[in-house]
Amino acid sequence: MPLSDSADGSVWLRRERPLRDRQLSRAHIVSAAVPVLDTEGHRGLSMRRIATDLGVTAGSLYWYVRTKDDVLELALDRVLGEVNADPDEPDWRHGLAALARNTRAMLLRHRWALLELTVRPNLGPNAFTLAETGLHLLSRAGFADADLDAAMATVNDQVVGAVIAEVAWRDTLTRMRESGVEWTEHATAAYLRDVAARHPLLARRMAAGKGVDVERDSERRFEFALSCLLAGLAATCDATTPSERTQAAPATR
Repeated sequence: MPLSDSADGSVWLRRERPLRDRQLSRAHIVSAAVPVLDTEGHRGLSMRRIATDLGVTAGSLYWYVRTKDDVLELALDRVLGEVNADPDEPDWRHGLAALARNTRAMLLRHRWALLELTVRPNLGPNAFTLAETGLHLLSRAGFADADLDAAMATVNDQVVGAVIAEVAWRDTLTRMRESGVEWTEHATAAYLRDVAARHPLLARRMAAGKGVDVERDSERRFEFALSCLLAGLAATCDATTPSERTQAAPATR
């Protein structure tokens, strides 16, 4: 069935209308939306705010997008385009590691995109390019069919999960500083003494975390997990014969 301007759903299923004004287009709208999302999050974004920043009327935006959801979908694909990865990297592990690291960096720059990844269909050209890059690297590693889909999901889940945990950690520390809450030496010591007998490993970990550099430790954790993940994927391929990979059931979505 051919796509048409009346198609519902994703903005990518509707052709972009001809430009009415040289100063306005989908690209201009997205360029105004992303900085607002970066600094103020979803609450700061509105059609009126975008129009004000562009110096146009809010009504003029609706020739190019139908709703704020259209803007968010376009904005998500815009920032996905910042993720650089080479599908032809000779070493698939190096290529996949670069894809994971660059995706993490992008999500830390654009935290709002974490939510959008879970609620948007991701049908944009940059989303497709990234998916194809990851699948190409993993197929060269030896994954196929359902295993290829699962391997890609494993990488994506690790990156997104790591960023969610890092952002939550950073935000918690920020709220503590802003509210005046501090882990004082006395309070921490008393608490750790109380729990050490029941949870000795956890107590030692909490004690060792005092004064930790969040950025450096988050980086270390991510690299450790990424190294384990890549080693696990390589071992999985090595342990599976080509015939077994060929016989894997096709992915269903």
